[in-house]
Amino acid sequence: MAFGLISCAAACGGSDAPGGATPGVDASLGDGSVASDGASPGSDGAVGDAGPVDARSGLDAADASRGPLVAFASGYGANLHVLTVDPASGVLTPAGTSPAGDPSPSFLAVRPGATHLYAVGEATAGRVGAYAIDRTRGTLSYLGGVSSQGDGPAHVSVDATGKWVMVANYGDGSVAVLPIAADGKLGAPSDTRAVGANAHMIVADPSNKFVFVPCLGADYVAQFTFDATTGKLTPNTPANVATAAGAGPRHLAMHPDGAHAYLINEKASTVTSLALDTSTGRLSALDTVSTLPVGFSGSNTGAEVWVHPSGKFVYASNRGDDSIAVFTVDAATGKLTPKAHTKTAGTIPRSFTLDPAGAFLYAANQGSGTLTSFAIDPAQGTLTKAAGGAAVASVTFVGLVWLPGP
Repeated sequence: MAFGLISCAAACGGSDAPGGATPGVDASLGDGSVASDGASPGSDGAVGDAGPVDARSGLDAADASRGPLVAFASGYGANLHVLTVDPASGVLTPAGTSPAGDPSPSFLAVRPGATHLYAVGEATAGRVGAYAIDRTRGTLSYLGGVSSQGDGPAHVSVDATGKWVMVANYGDGSVAVLPIAADGKLGAPSDTRAVGANAHMIVADPSNKFVFVPCLGADYVAQFTFDATTGKLTPNTPANVATAAGAGPRHLAMHPDGAHAYLINEKASTVTSLALDTSTGRLSALDTVSTLPVGFSGSNTGAEVWVHPSGKFVYASNRGDDSIAVFTVDAATGKLTPKAHTKTAGTIPRSFTLDPAGAFLYAANQGSGTLTSFAIDPAQGTLTKAAGGAAVASVTFVGLVWLPGP
């Protein structure tokens, strides 16, 4: 049940400030959305064909039988934020804060079973903090932190076994695998690797056999085999999959089928569809599409990417256009077709997440310090702003998890 999401900021040398990009497709709708087929966004209830959500979360709709649904958010401040989530309406309600044990917390990840949370602190000498999660309220208790084994960590994730925390260090282009003790605390690294300039994310595939690291400054995705018994990474063959020069690969989202993945390229404002060989763990590019609407001019950078639990839609955020791009997925090829763009009702949407059922999307607008809820149309994948947003100063991350309950 580990959710992971995205990114770096101050420690990333300006990577999270909007920059130049290339426009994409679609015509504007009057409500701030755009749809290429003329369909109006909206939501008519439950999402059909729901399967497991993006590999970064490991959540599924069956978890609804557990305790309350909560959101964790962070934004470099002195506290981590907890909000309750109404799964029927998408309303977010602030439920308190917990002191962050390490400075500049940004990206968070939750251990399977929702017993512990891990946060990277984006200081130059990076840290990873461990927290126990109160199973009824979602409040956090700091257990201590360890070195991220690098500079300026940008991303943290937990493997499917719940035994290993993985961290990507943007500042020096390294990654580390840290063991999780029985009490949730972190130990000395089982492995460290120099992977490439500006390592921006580290994520395992749904099988937990392979690990991928988009390296923004190197214009490739490093690929490894992963031993979940020893916590060791072994470079795959080839060790890297190249993107277009200057694209700036940032985040990777896995399709529920385990055979496709989607890579958002920060500098180019594009998403690349990839095939994943499930036997070898090797990625290969299929095609690349823009995240921007037709006619866009100005500065923009891509940030986050997610796959809908049904596998039918992919979402990507634009910082500059301040929108979420919606794509449909070709079931036969895995390629994307631009569908719509919806403004996030805030600025610099650095992070966003989907709820376990795929009924709502929650956007974290770093520039405006706001969280915004959107209902997802189950047939079209398009977004309609819902009631009940929340304020979190300089929010860099939002992620949802069902608590295990009493």
